[in-house]
Amino acid sequence: MKLFSLILSILVFFISLYFFVDKVSYIHNFNDVIYISLLGILMIICITGIIINWEFFSKKNTTK
Repeated sequence: MKLFSLILSILVFFISLYFFVDKVSYIHNFNDVIYISLLGILMIICITGIIINWEFFSKKNTTK
């Protein structure tokens, strides 16, 4: 489940980053500012999910 969450967070982050970079130069009104802000918040949430689930790779089975 942690692997699925990590992959999903990474995937959504890159999709959001694509739309953020694509639309950031076309800010014409307040609705565009809200849209860009929501994309930024979504990317921050994805970064948080990546940080939380990153231990999936670094965690070794040390119990005996």
